[in-house]
Amino acid sequence: MVNYTYSYMIADLALLLVWFVLYYLRKDIRKEMLIVSLVFGVIGVLVEPTYLIDWWHPLTITNTSVGIEDFLFGFVTAGISAVIYLIIFNKRINLKVKKKKETELKKIKIAIPLILLAVIFLVCVYLFKIHTFYSSLIAFAIPIIYIWYKRKDLIVDSILSGILLAIIGLVWFIVPQLITPGWVKTYWFMENLSGITILTAPIEDLIWGFFAGAFIGPLYQYWQEKKLTNYKK
Repeated sequence: MVNYTYSYMIADLALLLVWFVLYYLRKDIRKEMLIVSLVFGVIGVLVEPTYLIDWWHPLTITNTSVGIEDFLFGFVTAGISAVIYLIIFNKRINLKVKKKKETELKKIKIAIPLILLAVIFLVCVYLFKIHTFYSSLIAFAIPIIYIWYKRKDLIVDSILSGILLAIIGLVWFIVPQLITPGWVKTYWFMENLSGITILTAPIEDLIWGFFAGAFIGPLYQYWQEKKLTNYKK
């Protein structure tokens, strides 16, 4: 019988390698990458119990329902989402310094999309009893639209970040599936999902990846009120 204790960790480490490659390639966006990674690493731990209700139930190396793997998952997916568009399409963040008053307002500005995300997700799951997949899509979609409305210049960044994360996310499924075959079928509640898979990945997870990338990709630029320009070495 295959031992799946390390499957989740193997998946995270596969994406962590991608994270390190991106971190190495561009010194100018390392700060953004670290901040976003750490924030969503913590969020990953906080929201994981909700996904255990009806989406999946993975083993962790600590044999607990929530483990270090959940922090790593949030850390790597968010960090990749935050910079993948910038690196692939050779963009940089404009480092223009804002006035002090504007800088103070930015501390509050980030709260709006994050609060929208959290409140909508929890209301959908616990009040309306909507499956966590659909709750996630609703929760991501509304702040994404809000960011697009406020910053139309970030729409392309958002969409392409989502597409790229969904594609890169396949690594998270393929690597552990090669080492520990049957991982997905064993620990996903496939009866609650469509059953459609792409290279072993449930299509719901890839759609989730698109929405997560579309939200996180432009988040730092929105928060810091930065513009994107072409990157020149």
